[in-house]
Amino acid sequence: MVVFLIAVVVFAVIIYLAVLYFQRSYSEAISEEQDKVKKIADDSLEEKLAEISKLNLSGESLTEFETLDKGYHYLKNRELPELSEVLNDLSDSLQHYQFFRVSRELKGAQKKSAGVQQHFVELKQKLSSIQKSTKAHEDALKKLQQKYQSLRTVLLNKNFSFGPSIDKLEDKSAEIEDDFSKYTKYSESGDFVSSEEPLNKLRNDMSALEDAVQEIPPLFKNLNNVFPEQLSELKDGLKKMKDAHLGFNEDLDSKLDKITKECQENQQNLTELDLVAGKELDEQLADEIDHIYEQIEIEYTAATKLPKDLEEIGKFLDHARKQQNELNIELDRLGQNYTFNNQEEDRSANLDKELADIKQHYEQLTQARQKEEVVVSSFEVKKLDDDHQRLTDIEQEQKQINESISGLWKEEKDAFDAIEDFDTEIHRMKREVEKLNLPGLPDDYLSYFFKVTAEIENLDTEINKMKIDMAEITKNLINTQSDIDVLNNKTEEIKDSSMLAEQLLQYSNRYRNRYPEVEQAYQQALTQFEKEFNFVGALDTISQAVDTVEPGSFKRISEQFEADKKTVLAL
Repeated sequence: MVVFLIAVVVFAVIIYLAVLYFQRSYSEAISEEQDKVKKIADDSLEEKLAEISKLNLSGESLTEFETLDKGYHYLKNRELPELSEVLNDLSDSLQHYQFFRVSRELKGAQKKSAGVQQHFVELKQKLSSIQKSTKAHEDALKKLQQKYQSLRTVLLNKNFSFGPSIDKLEDKSAEIEDDFSKYTKYSESGDFVSSEEPLNKLRNDMSALEDAVQEIPPLFKNLNNVFPEQLSELKDGLKKMKDAHLGFNEDLDSKLDKITKECQENQQNLTELDLVAGKELDEQLADEIDHIYEQIEIEYTAATKLPKDLEEIGKFLDHARKQQNELNIELDRLGQNYTFNNQEEDRSANLDKELADIKQHYEQLTQARQKEEVVVSSFEVKKLDDDHQRLTDIEQEQKQINESISGLWKEEKDAFDAIEDFDTEIHRMKREVEKLNLPGLPDDYLSYFFKVTAEIENLDTEINKMKIDMAEITKNLINTQSDIDVLNNKTEEIKDSSMLAEQLLQYSNRYRNRYPEVEQAYQQALTQFEKEFNFVGALDTISQAVDTVEPGSFKRISEQFEADKKTVLAL
């Protein structure tokens, strides 16, 4: 029983708390929507509507305003009261704990409240837009009138600055005045919506007139003052330069005629107020005139430089031809005794042709100036610069050719000395071998000796010919020197091996009777020495036998041999 009572109490408490929660939650939601309704009601648009109604609107502007006025009063007198009544009814239902009804109808009220809010905001924004548009039109008209008056003042006071454009500019002014009339007609009637189109046209026409007033004077000044003066100056300058027999790479007279026609064409562009074409052609004319000035300056500068360049080339050419003559004489002289291997004669012949070509240009230009013929100075100065570089290259080539042949006589003398040294060296080796009184010499040594001897004799023959090829002789000298070195090594090997073999054969006599193997090696080494002339083999055979019975004896004897040899060389 107690448990049941407790459960009933708990349930009652829960129900009570739930009622409090729903009552408080719905009450806050309803109060929030009521506050929104009150805020709209307090934010009256009556004063703004009254102000706008005084503007004497008409046409589309009036229609739009009347729609907004009706919309606002419908919201104020119908929508807001109905919404307020619904919210009050919901508040009463909440006091009677009709939570389900409140829950069901509150969402609808909130949705309707949101619609009212949006409607009010739109009305307010559109009314503000009408006011701003009206103010903007008034300001725009005032600014455009001020700008137009300023432009009219310029046109009246400075009409001389517009040349052939003035008639079209006056037509533009009349068109703008017509734009003002159309716009004023709409704005004074209060139809600001319909006046937007003529206002935009007025702005565009005014902008076009303003651009024309700014851009035409400098274009007309160029056509009326600047370009004619420049053309006159250029024609006088061309005539003076032609009288001085100076020519040009281009037909500048034709270019001046073309410019004159283009000036007339641009006059027509200004007459028609074609400013795009006018500005483009004005820039083209300026560039074309600058080009002619540049060509005249180039030719004048070149004409001033030409005499000095011509004189310098003349001196350089004389010097180069003199050197070429000396080079040809030297080639002819040395060519009788030497074979050239670097195409020196062909290279010199090419230099003769180059010099003849430069000389021809020099003489043609000199004669043309003497005969007062027309000369394009810039072209001739450029060609003289090229000739100067060619002469510089020719001089370098002459130097290289001269260096390649000037050392031939010294190379010949060095070759003579080298051949004499080779001959002395081979005779020295021959004498040293003969002093050994050997029973004979190995075939490979004799073959190599005779080969080197033949090389030396062939070199001697080549060096004593009437016309010699020093490149071939130098190559053979290098090969022979290498062979001499090899032969010298072979000779030293025969000398050392034969002398050591003789010493060891004599030394082995003390062991021959006691050691049969030494006797046998002695006989074999003797045969190798006296019959086969294999001195290295003989030394190897007897040294091994002696070292067997007396270890270290060969090393001791060979070291003593080397020491004695150094002593003899030092003396």
